[in-house]
Amino acid sequence: MPDTEHRDLTNIRLKELCFGAVRKHFAALGTEAVLDLPTPLMKELLPHLTICQLDELQPVLNQKGISTHSEWVRVLQDMYGPNHVIDLHSEEEAKHEVMRILFPLVFYGFTNSYVKRNIRHLSSPTFLWAAAKCIQHFLLVTSLHKPLQSLTAEHWPLLNLLEKHIKSVGVSQPIDLSKRTTQRGLYVLHRLLDHGVATKLVVHVQCPIVLAWLLHQRGSQYVNLELKTLMHCRKASWVSRATTVRTDGASCSPGLETEDDQGDQVIPCKSSKLDSVSVVEDESGKENSIVDPQVLCRTFTPCDDLTAEPCPWGQITCLKITQCGPDCLEVLYSALPTFFCLHSLSLHSTLTFRYSDVLGLAGALKQLSDSSCSSLTDLCVSILPNTNLLEILLDASPTVTSLHVEIHTVMFEPCFLPLHPRTAESDMPVSNPCLKTLNLEDMKLCDCLPDVLNLLGDCKLKELHLNDCRLLEKCTDKEETLQQLVGALKTVASLHTLSLAQNRLAKHVCALAELFSGSSPSSVKRLDISSNFIQPAELLEFAKRLETHRPPHQLTLDLRKNPGDRDPDTWNTALKRLRPFSVLLVEGWKSTDTMVDHISNM
Repeated sequence: MPDTEHRDLTNIRLKELCFGAVRKHFAALGTEAVLDLPTPLMKELLPHLTICQLDELQPVLNQKGISTHSEWVRVLQDMYGPNHVIDLHSEEEAKHEVMRILFPLVFYGFTNSYVKRNIRHLSSPTFLWAAAKCIQHFLLVTSLHKPLQSLTAEHWPLLNLLEKHIKSVGVSQPIDLSKRTTQRGLYVLHRLLDHGVATKLVVHVQCPIVLAWLLHQRGSQYVNLELKTLMHCRKASWVSRATTVRTDGASCSPGLETEDDQGDQVIPCKSSKLDSVSVVEDESGKENSIVDPQVLCRTFTPCDDLTAEPCPWGQITCLKITQCGPDCLEVLYSALPTFFCLHSLSLHSTLTFRYSDVLGLAGALKQLSDSSCSSLTDLCVSILPNTNLLEILLDASPTVTSLHVEIHTVMFEPCFLPLHPRTAESDMPVSNPCLKTLNLEDMKLCDCLPDVLNLLGDCKLKELHLNDCRLLEKCTDKEETLQQLVGALKTVASLHTLSLAQNRLAKHVCALAELFSGSSPSSVKRLDISSNFIQPAELLEFAKRLETHRPPHQLTLDLRKNPGDRDPDTWNTALKRLRPFSVLLVEGWKSTDTMVDHISNM
């Protein structure tokens, strides 16, 4: 080996050793010493730092004009793998995504390959503290009691920090209100929803009484009678037992009263002392756990942080239920008419909603929209059994500006007549003249193209998603059909996002380049043509046409799940032509997976 090459390798190894030493002894060195490094050397050091070190240095690095974006993206690629698309263009977005993924893993004691490799620095309290400043969503896992218990003990300051930053709360598991072990979970929910800034609620379980507890006093005037009885009788039992305990020792804050019972003297004390009163038994010997948020707060909040005032109640402005069964809908029917602070409602069912369920929902939405106090603007419902219910929902909520529905056609119930998709399509502008976002999924729109074109000619849409809508399925001249659609889309001056994923466009994708041709090009800035079985040669032709008709703005182009590996050289040539004026979202494709090929080309 030549001496020069040997010296270069020695220098590289020495530098690597130094970077490793900086990472290991970062606290002893201090941030100032690290920041005094020359800029080129600092950039080389960044990949060797831990997440906490990177987070600590980022503000000062930004002042020096050094971005940490590539390092956060590197961490994400390390976790996701090389073929995952990372559509995050700022360092804050990338950092928040890293913290969002890692916080629940570390907090609840889960693991993955990245956590295993970096467990030494991720297991320190410093990481949880740094992540809590970034994340905006907290997922409650009620079966893991110890982590939640820590938020009422040694990690109480962490809960305080989460209250200031968490905007969205998720409930991932059923909550048994009769069990004592769920009390701390309910308490954490209360702190985040009522004392914190969280206004978005995501419910992943089918449990009507828990849904009633989550919605109670948080926007709707509806009071669930079963829950009210549960809260009252258990609070009375708690107060009775607490009064007995009070005679044995002084309260740390005597004289506090519940909101419902100003005459009751509730005694909040240290959690260890309250273990004797936080759960009672009914006459049958069954556990009778406390569920009143006000009482829970006085049970688990440290004495130094208690106040004499009643706890505040939060307001839920965004509600998403991912497993919405008939029982949960019954709760919503009652809560929605007075849910005036609700801006966004998203309901999903693993099975198709029944007609009667959707009619009940439409009735509740109509009562809400009839009030001038209604704030609902975003509505998402899936899965509907037919398009006639789409029109009913539109009529029931005329102030909605964003609509997302998924429709799976099923056999009609005897009392309903089928409504052709064109009826719903043509009525949309009439029912909702201010509609800004329309998301139709898994519909058959090829039979009613004239009505789709008519809709586009009289709307102010900003986002249009027609995913898996079989736009070209029965068309004899698919190219001409797509050109007609493109012509109509160009007339929608407000449109900036267009998604045509899973529509089997294949070789006809080239027609979409005409969106940006002529004297009045489309204002679309994001185009999703993923999962359309676009071959490399077809993408190259599309790229050539786009070069001729360049978009007036930078175009974000989603090309994921298209068979680029059929001819990698041609595919990469097409990508190279697109990059000067596009942000490309691409992902690996394995043509050896014949099932993927089959599904994508069905």
